[in-house]
Parts: sequence; C-alpha cells; structure tokens
Amino acid sequence: MSRDPFDLIWRVADSPQPTFSRDDVVALHGDKVERLTKLGVLREGKTVRHVPCDACADSHTEAVATIKYPDGNTRFFINCPGQGRVEVERHRLIRWSVDFEPILSALASALSVRVAPTEVVPTRVWNLGRASLVGKSRTVWVARGLTWPDADQIAGALPKGRSPVLFYLGQAANDGFLDIPREAIIELRTVVRCDDELVIDRDAVESQLAEIADAPVKKRSSKRAQRDATVGKLKRELHQRIISFKSAVRHADDGDSTFTLPHLTQKELAEAIEANESTVSRAINESGDRELAILLQTVADEDLIRRYGR
Repeated sequence: MSRDPFDLIWRVADSPQPTFSRDDVVALHGDKVERLTKLGVLREGKTVRHVPCDACADSHTEAVATIKYPDGNTRFFINCPGQGRVEVERHRLIRWSVDFEPILSALASALSVRVAPTEVVPTRVWNLGRASLVGKSRTVWVARGLTWPDADQIAGALPKGRSPVLFYLGQAANDGFLDIPREAIIELRTVVRCDDELVIDRDAVESQLAEIADAPVKKRSSKRAQRDATVGKLKRELHQRIISFKSAVRHADDGDSTFTLPHLTQKELAEAIEANESTVSRAINESGDRELAILLQTVADEDLIRRYGR
C-alpha cells in the first residue's frame, strides 16, 4: 500500500461526488486519516441508505432498514438473498467527503496568489487569481471533470490563450480540447505532497511552464469542432439516461419487480440532441472517444447501469 495518504484523495478526484465508505477509510493507517482530517481535506459526512453486503461472496448492494428497539437503541439491517437478515454496523453507513479547498489554498499560497480562490463553477472550476511565474503574470486556474459528459460547458468557463496556467484534478482533457498550451496544463497531484502540511513544488511548476514555445496554439478545424460538440451532447444525453435508468432499476429492486431496459437507437439519440442521425452516426463511429463508447455500452447493459458511479 502507498505511504502517501493523498492517494485516497486522488482516487476520487474525478468523481462528481468525491466520497468514501467507512471501509475505504479504515483501510488506511490511523495516522493517515488523522493527517487528512487535520488538514481539512477529509471530512466525516452523511450516512447512506444502501450498503454492499459483507455477509456473502456475492457483490450486491441492499437498502438499509432502520429499527428502533424498546430499549432506545437503533440497529440497522439489510436483507441478503442468501443469508437473510444481516445486521449492519452503524459505522459502515458513514460516508467521508473530500474538500478540495485546503489544497487550492495551499496552491495559491505557494504561487504567491494573494486573493482567496473564486469558485467559478461549483465544485468544478476555480480561479485562484494572478501569479508571477517564469517572469510572466499568469492567471491560475484549477478544474476537474474535464472528461465528463458536460466537459464542453466547463471548457467554456475556462480561460484561453498562452498566459493562463491550468491545474487539473482527475483525468486529463483530450489533446486540443482546451485552448491553452499543453505545457500550461498541469496535473495537480504531480506537484502536491502531504507532510505535516500541504506542500506545493513551485519549482516543478515553473520548470514545466518554461517549456512553453512561442508558436501559436493550433486551432481545431471547424469539422472536428462540430463533431466534438456532437460527442459532448451525446455524452450528456447518455449520462442523463443512465442516471434515470439506474433510478428505475433501484426502484424495481426495492419493489421486488422487474425492470425492462429500453433499447436506445441512434435515431432516438439524434432526436434527443436535435441533430441529424447521420451526424450522430459519424460522431459515434469516427470520433474514437473512449468515454462515449463506454457510455453507449453502459446504457445497453442493466448490470453496468447498476454499477454506474458518475
């Protein structure tokens, strides 16, 4: 197991809901949890209403039933198809959440940005202000979710040109997606470490920025830009449908009924995003977008829908 307590944080940096189960947290050594909570990066959050069963070898998640006993004690149970009623310890219902603000504050301090970070898009995009880096005044930004279905909208909230520097959490955006030099796009985890406090490697940041060439950023062709826009719309539509199907599946499970998964056609997708069917077909077959392919596979498979976590 890694000695870096921040590995736990980076694991969920690309998740819309960056949370952990109690089982995830107890897998860490106690001193790591203490360090992360002391820094304010890891916080105890709300309890959940569904938990994985730990009484059998099957991978299934069940709804939690709460029972208050005459002695005043409250106990929690799930129904396992193989083991019957199984008691759940309360600590397994607790979720821990990640707060990125202490990391952003440490980054702003290390780069000598003297204003508080501004949240441009809630939990997604932050403007830290201006910093002098490699002899040039630059705006400093942080973003996450650059490969999510709504990434096109997030890209619209980000700066353009050769002076900004963007630190990202989670997966990197596809090449050409952002109108910023590649050297000015830095994965935040590569310059952060967790000692008794959060430490930012400013030298590593400036070393990468020093490699920015003077050549202009190559623009995407209008044809590719149109295809990429269609891909973004498709991913957003598929994401929404999967979330809707997942809710229907869970409702059917709770009611002990059967959910019939609808067959989604390219024609229906085209109508949903108000595009030509041929445009949708080209976007699916020619873009090579891996996330789009995964979403198309997920929306057609009930088991994948159950496990969908974005």
